[in-house]
Amino acid sequence: MNDSACRSRSGLGFVIGSHAFLEVRLADIGQLRDRAAPRGSPLLPPRFLRHADEHTVVGMQVVLTALAAHPAAPRIASHGIVAAPCQPGRIVGAKTLAEFGRGGGVTVSPHVVPQCSLHSVAGAVSVALGMHGPHLGVGGGPEALGEGLLVAAALLASGGDPGCTGVWLVATEWDEEPGLDAQGVPLTNPACRGLALLLEPVAKPDDGGSVVAPVSFDIRMTKPPHGPRLHPTGGLVAFARAIGMCREGGALASWAVACPGGGEIRISSRFQPAVSRPAEPWMRGAA
Repeated sequence: MNDSACRSRSGLGFVIGSHAFLEVRLADIGQLRDRAAPRGSPLLPPRFLRHADEHTVVGMQVVLTALAAHPAAPRIASHGIVAAPCQPGRIVGAKTLAEFGRGGGVTVSPHVVPQCSLHSVAGAVSVALGMHGPHLGVGGGPEALGEGLLVAAALLASGGDPGCTGVWLVATEWDEEPGLDAQGVPLTNPACRGLALLLEPVAKPDDGGSVVAPVSFDIRMTKPPHGPRLHPTGGLVAFARAIGMCREGGALASWAVACPGGGEIRISSRFQPAVSRPAEPWMRGAA
C-alpha cells in the first residue's frame, strides 16, 4: 500500500456502515447451509452452500445478518470483499487426505479446491450477492483479523477501483481447533466465529454518498506505537465487543488491532446522521 495514500485517506477516515458477529457450533453449521436468509437481506440461490467449507457457511450468514441490520439499503453491487479466515478447510482437507490414502485420486471431490481454499469465503459471498468489486482472501493464520483490516483499508485508501463504494471484511475463526480422528471425522464440537464489517469512506454532508449507521467508527492506520497498546486485540470476540460498546455509547472510545509490520488500525466512536436513499430491489417489501 502507498503510505502517502494511506495517510491521506486516514485523514478522512473510514466508517463501519454495518457489522454483525456470529458464533455457531460445528454440529449446528449444517443447518445454516439451507437456512432462509435473515429478513431484510438478499436470498441465496438454492443449495448454494451445499459443498461450502464451515468458514464460508458462517461467513455468508454473518454478512447477510449485517445487511439485514444496515440502516438503509447498501449498494452491494459496487462493493468489494476481503475475507480473512483463520485456518479454513482443515476438516475437509483431513478427510480428503484419509480417503485418498485408501482409494486414490478417484475419491477426491472436485469441490475441495474451489470450496475449501483461502479465497473460498470471498468468492462465495461475491458471487452469491452479485458484488462486482475486488474480492480476495488474505491471512489464513492467527493474525488474519489484522491482515484483513489492513488490506480492506488499503483497497479504500488507494482508490484503485473508483467504482468500489465499500469493502466488506469477513473474518472467521474457530474458538479451538477441531479434534479429528484418523478418518478426518470431528471428535469435538468447537464454535466457528464470524465477524462482518462494511467499511465505507466518510460521506460528505452534501454528496449523497454512503449511508452510515447513526453511530459509526473511524478506521485509521497509525505508525507503530513506542509503548504497549492501550487496547490490544483479543480476537474476533473482543473486537466485536469493542464495536458494540462504541455503538452503545459506553466508556470505551477506541480499540487498536495489530497489523503486519508493527502498525495498528484503530477504531473510535464517530457520530454522524444517516443519509436516506431509495431501497435496492432486494430490500423492497422487506419491512
